[in-house]
Amino acid sequence: MRGLRTASLMGFVFLAAISASGQERGEVERSGLGWQERIEKTVESAAGGTLTVVSDRGGIEVTAWEQNQVQVTVIKKADSFTEAEARKLFEALEVRIASEGTGVQVTAAAAAGRRLRDLEVEVEVRVPARYSVDLKTAGGGIAVGDLGGNVKAETAGGGISVGQVTDGSVEVKTAGGGIEIKGIANGNGRAETAGGGISVGDVTGDLHAETSGGGISVGRVGGTLTVETAGGGIRIGQGGTTVEAETAGGGIEVGGGTGSVRAKTAGGGIRIGPTAGPVEAETAGGGIDIGEAGSSVRAETAGGGITVAGSGGPVVVETAGGGISIAKAKGYIEAKTSGGGIEAELVLADPAADTHCTLETAGGDVEIRLPAELAATVDAEIRVEGWHHRDYQIETDFGLKVEGQDTDRITAQGTLNGGGDLIRLRTVNGDIRIKRR
Repeated sequence: MRGLRTASLMGFVFLAAISASGQERGEVERSGLGWQERIEKTVESAAGGTLTVVSDRGGIEVTAWEQNQVQVTVIKKADSFTEAEARKLFEALEVRIASEGTGVQVTAAAAAGRRLRDLEVEVEVRVPARYSVDLKTAGGGIAVGDLGGNVKAETAGGGISVGQVTDGSVEVKTAGGGIEIKGIANGNGRAETAGGGISVGDVTGDLHAETSGGGISVGRVGGTLTVETAGGGIRIGQGGTTVEAETAGGGIEVGGGTGSVRAKTAGGGIRIGPTAGPVEAETAGGGIDIGEAGSSVRAETAGGGITVAGSGGPVVVETAGGGISIAKAKGYIEAKTSGGGIEAELVLADPAADTHCTLETAGGDVEIRLPAELAATVDAEIRVEGWHHRDYQIETDFGLKVEGQDTDRITAQGTLNGGGDLIRLRTVNGDIRIKRR
């Protein structure tokens, strides 16, 4: 897990050196049991600009409106007993609002050497609907409404929420709090938090989401998707060209993908819908369910069943405890379980392809369905061990000779259509069925 470098927020300290000249001031009035100073300023700024806000404390909220103006409101709050005490605190927090090239810059920082623990600050800004924002606060949440532009937001403590972003990318980071992004159209996204869940809607481009503690939920992604959490479940509506999903504790669900999918968890089930590319799934504890894949499939679990609805290439699966079911595999099949039945179906898509099959279980029935025209060599064996409550048998639709019936080793060997790749079947205390599909 790549750690969040919260030290980057130390860049806020430069604000302490800002001089008092050019400070914005507002009216001081009663607010509940304390006092507040409300600073308001409107700056002419056409669409397409950038709002930059840097604050050493407090939350930031940005919304859009249909004006070619940026309206800034900064509210300082103090629980001081007297107005004089409150004014001293307000004066120590310097606020500057100015035009900066094609955009507007807002800074709010304590004067050099001042520690203002009893002061709260809120920054509220309205910007044109097509505008970019770059927001930083050393302590507080950040909220951004729907915008047409790029969104950058960073806080050392608090949640981050972003509305629908169009024609721009989103990059948000918090050292403690959840992240929510409604969606990104015609842009990419990056969301990182050291503690909290992440929820992102549809993204037409690439998306990277990472948290050290919390679940991750993502809608449809058109490009490369990478999600990682040290503790929590992962849910993805639809992956794009590539899906990489990993969690140290929790289930993973991927609705499907237009490319490759790789899912890994240290504890929990994995469910993957239809995909156009190859699929890899690995869990240390839980079942694995994979829909039809357009290419190869690899799946491994230390405890649980495995189901594959189909593949466009080889299938290699293994479980330490559970049944295995594989349908419509267009490539070789290798399936192994330490306890449970195995069902597999081979489809002959390319006569020149490798079609060997190895199905092995330490306890359970084995059934394989083969194309009638398949050229193959069959080697099937049942071992009967310990006490058993019935007779085991090998059933075949291909006229193979069965030997050893009523003994502790039952076999069937022979060739299909002149022989070819090996079909190797093994079980202990279970039946073997070789069917024509």
